[in-house]
Amino acid sequence: MNFRKVRAIIRREYVEHIRKKTFWIFTILMPLMWAGLFAMSFFTQTHAGGTRRIAVIDPSGKYFESFRAEIAQSPDREKLELEPAPIPPAGLAALRADLKRRIEKKKLDAYLLIDAASIEKGELEYRAAAVSDFYYQERLQSHVNRALLGERLAERGIAPETIRELKKRVSIDAKRIDEKNTGGFLVSLLFFVFLYATLIQYGFINLRGVIEEKSNRIVEIIISSVRPSELMLGKIVGIGLVGLTQYAIWSILAMNLTLLSGAGIAALSGVEIPVIPVSTLAYFVLFFLLGYFFYASIYIAIGAPFNTEQEAQQLAMIPTMMIVSIWAFWPVVTNNPNSTISTVLSLVPFLTPMIMFFRVTLAPVPAWQILASVGIMLASIFAMAVVAGKIYRVGILMYGKKPTVPEIWRWARHGSKPAAAPTPQPETG
Repeated sequence: MNFRKVRAIIRREYVEHIRKKTFWIFTILMPLMWAGLFAMSFFTQTHAGGTRRIAVIDPSGKYFESFRAEIAQSPDREKLELEPAPIPPAGLAALRADLKRRIEKKKLDAYLLIDAASIEKGELEYRAAAVSDFYYQERLQSHVNRALLGERLAERGIAPETIRELKKRVSIDAKRIDEKNTGGFLVSLLFFVFLYATLIQYGFINLRGVIEEKSNRIVEIIISSVRPSELMLGKIVGIGLVGLTQYAIWSILAMNLTLLSGAGIAALSGVEIPVIPVSTLAYFVLFFLLGYFFYASIYIAIGAPFNTEQEAQQLAMIPTMMIVSIWAFWPVVTNNPNSTISTVLSLVPFLTPMIMFFRVTLAPVPAWQILASVGIMLASIFAMAVVAGKIYRVGILMYGKKPTVPEIWRWARHGSKPAAAPTPQPETG
């Protein structure tokens, strides 16, 4: 392999992509877009949704005031508004019908029945136009249970001051056992999302680049002076450097934002901007490179046999789904990063870059597991590069009929080359 030619291809790919307006637009818009999504999510959880108006049916008259006082003393006082719903002479059925009409006319959001039978059963009747408001239901349940606890203690002769002391709320100060600052869950999640999105993005850039060069017949000119393996390596490394450049720009922006936060942004917004540890950045770059080289080889192998992106679309879904499959294991890894299943999943090559990165930023991970994951990824990258090289060497110069999956599989196994034209023989006689 001529590394001088490889360097020239790397330089060509890098400069070509860096000069594109789309690179700079995406580099600027992506962090703004994700920051906007996180801000919107935070806003909708804390401010959006408005105040829920809830009628409380309390036949005994014992629970409503303590229930309302419980909410008034909590941060939910801006979100939950209670009103009493006394039972009329016509009875409970008539009250239910009236409350139903008010809910249908959107003059009320829901009603809650607190009676002795429901309390004994352990289930309170809650009726609303829609029951997908899980957050509000959970908050209501918490407050009503605290109110019921206070009433039960009062019935047993416990002094009000003692009840207030017993019901005093506490919060949890959650930190890792090794006391290392990794930026917290939100920083880990943000970097994880960037890793997830850019693996797909740069995978498709490799695929499109191969198909464009092939459809424009540029590759025929390039191949006349370099080997297919040199072209493939140069293309993968060059585009990978584009990704690292993008990450470097984002890191500089993040560091500047952190510095500016100390000058007053955090005070103005009311939200503390976390400091991003160097270890998180180092792990991020490491697992991006491992994931990128693994998936770039797959995308290039898929793009080489086809003449248009539409032809490669179905097979391109395979590596994309491999990346997307991380969300199926998301709850397991988040809830217990060091469980057996999380450890096993972090050693599966197509999941390793994302899951192992997420694990090391959430909890202390044994060094041997990190080294094992890196070793497995290096071996997988080598194996995938060999397979991709065989497919690329044959497919890059194939035109016309779209190859079938068995043909591509045969190239991957044997590296068969297109049949060469017969050498003309000199005429005799």
